[in-house]
Amino acid sequence: MIDYKTPGVYVEETATLPASVVQVPTAIPAFIGVTAKKPEKLTGFSKIGSLLEYENAFGQGAGAKAYLYSSIKLFYANGGGDAYVYSVGGASTALNSKLFTDALAALEKVPEPTLILFPDAVNLSTGLEEVQKTALKHCYDLRGRFCILDAPTRDSLLGSKGESKLIAAFRTGVGTSNLDYGAAYGPWLQVAAPAGSNEPTEVPASGAVAGVYASVDAQRGVWKAPANVSLNGVVGLTEAINDHDQESLNVDTDGKSINAIRAFPGKGVLVWGARTLKGNDNEWRYVSVRRLFILAEESIRRSTAFVVFEPNDANTWIKVKAMIENFLTGLWRQGALAGAKPEQAFFVNVGLGTTMTPQDVLEGRMIVNVGMAAVRPSEFVVIRFSHKLQTA
Repeated sequence: MIDYKTPGVYVEETATLPASVVQVPTAIPAFIGVTAKKPEKLTGFSKIGSLLEYENAFGQGAGAKAYLYSSIKLFYANGGGDAYVYSVGGASTALNSKLFTDALAALEKVPEPTLILFPDAVNLSTGLEEVQKTALKHCYDLRGRFCILDAPTRDSLLGSKGESKLIAAFRTGVGTSNLDYGAAYGPWLQVAAPAGSNEPTEVPASGAVAGVYASVDAQRGVWKAPANVSLNGVVGLTEAINDHDQESLNVDTDGKSINAIRAFPGKGVLVWGARTLKGNDNEWRYVSVRRLFILAEESIRRSTAFVVFEPNDANTWIKVKAMIENFLTGLWRQGALAGAKPEQAFFVNVGLGTTMTPQDVLEGRMIVNVGMAAVRPSEFVVIRFSHKLQTA
């Protein structure tokens, strides 16, 4: 408030537009792995916007069993954009799980990434399970991230009798906690043979899948399942999977689904699964549902930061309720939420006697309850046929 003492004309601007929730990015991956070079001036995570930027900073391939460069190529071939890269060393580096868990610790200080993948971790002789569980816990703790895991080896999905000991070990090793914050994909992909070779290069799938996430998010929205999408830059798979083979991968007794990548005649190589590692859970079964909630939670959290230390009264509550409702209405109109009307798609409650007690107000807590009816993918399309009896 200006203290008017001198005669004259004073101009004041009055804010009339309500505060709004800004949608955060949803598909910015953090790649962790082996690079051809690790520039001395680059420490921690480095942001890139193209394959050329990666090559200028880190070089190209780093050996036959270094998968980061090929994964980033597939990321950009399938629609990727901005990304972050962390080098755990070069081709001569002796890999261990600590290199990857240290990278995950460093990632806590980088706010922008929303996806985590580490294709070179499949080369760990021991400790892969520790890295995977640490990554899942990292995503749970920060709430705004999702982990894309690779099948542990190129031909591990199917055994001689339809079940793989390596996949069984993977499901055991990944544990039981924070599984809705990650999804696993396999088998590995075959990409065009390098110059001078007749054999295609075999690469874990996570880089290409991250590109699919980015492409689907941009074209349809994070609420669209990143599946039934063909992969670019892929000439084949290390393992052929049919409907029967996929049954035990997609629906596991413990819920740890493996999303299959399959080749279909006339369609190419498609991502043919959309489940999290918590595949038997009714709330968090699908990748798109988990990532939609991550989007909403992170967007609302960042946009309501201005409320901290504001008066905890009805004026503030109404402002917060309105901005969240406007944001969710926008999501509903885009098709992210189910319901014929906004009130069927979501609710936002805040207020004394509704979400807070007088004691909450005294202790400085403003509590907002938000509920969303997320759309879910039609994973099983059932079309029933029957004979129609002749009537004349």
